[in-house]
Amino acid sequence: MRKLSMSKACLALLLFAACSISSCEKLAELNEDIDEAVDEMLGIRALTEDLSKTSTNFNEIKDFLINGRDASSEIKVNVTSSVPYRYEHKRYTLSGSMWSIKTTTYSGSIPKSYLTNRSSANIVKVSVQNNVPNLYVNGTKIASGTSSGSSGSTGGSTGSGTTTPTSQTLVDKDLSGDSYEKKTISFTVPTGVKTMVIRTTESNTAYRNTADLFVRRGSAPIVNGPKPPSWTPAYSWTADCSGIQPNRVDEVCTFNNPGSGTWYITLYGYNTYFSSRVLVTITK
Repeated sequence: MRKLSMSKACLALLLFAACSISSCEKLAELNEDIDEAVDEMLGIRALTEDLSKTSTNFNEIKDFLINGRDASSEIKVNVTSSVPYRYEHKRYTLSGSMWSIKTTTYSGSIPKSYLTNRSSANIVKVSVQNNVPNLYVNGTKIASGTSSGSSGSTGGSTGSGTTTPTSQTLVDKDLSGDSYEKKTISFTVPTGVKTMVIRTTESNTAYRNTADLFVRRGSAPIVNGPKPPSWTPAYSWTADCSGIQPNRVDEVCTFNNPGSGTWYITLYGYNTYFSSRVLVTITK
C-alpha cells in the first residue's frame, strides 16, 4: 500500500510538470500572437500626383481613402492580410468652350507584403500618367487604373465610369459692328439638350470684344439704346438673357434644358464699335 502511494505521488508530480511546460508553451505562443498583432498595426499615408495637365486636358484624384479613412495625414491601420483602398479619377477635357468630365471610381486591396515599413509610414500614392492613374506602394507600382477591371493578383483595381456628356459647337462666328449698331444671327437648337452656353470673346481677327449680348428664343431680342445727340431712349431690351459687362469682358448666357427650335443672338455696340467671337456650345 505504501509503495502504491509513492507511485501515485510520482505520477502526480510528473503530470504537474507536464502541465507547467504546456502552460509555458501556450504563454509563449500568446506572446508571439501579441507581438504579431503589434506588428500588424502599421502606419500608412496617402499621396496623389496629378500629371498630364495641358490647357485642354487635366486630371484630378479625389476622395482617396485607405481602409475607409482619409490618409492624407498618417493613420494607423491594423493590417491582417491586406488593406482596402478607394479613389476617384476625374479627367477634364475641353471641347470648344465647354469642359466635359469623366469620373471613374477605382477600388481594391493592398497586400500586406507591400507594406514593408514598420518604423515609418508606408507611402501609398496615386500618380496619373498619360491620363491613366497608377497605384504605388513605397515606390512599387501594384495597380494600373483601367476601366476594364482587375489589374492582377498583386493589387486589384476595378473601375466604373460615368457617362461623359457629349459636347457640340453650334455656332462659332465673328461679328463686327459700329457704335449703336445691332447685329443679329439665328441658330437651331435640337431636342434633348441639357445645357447651352452662349459666350462672346475677343475675335480671331480683332481685339475689341465690346458688344453687349442679348439672347432670345423664338424671335430676335428687342434692344433700344441711347443715341447722340439726345441720348434717348433709355437703354432697354426684351430678351431671355442679357450680358452687359464692361468693355472687353466675356459675355456669357447659360441655359439649362433649353427648348428646341430657333434661337436668336443680338450684339449691340453700346457707345463703341465691336468685333466679337460668338460661341454657342450645347451638351447632351
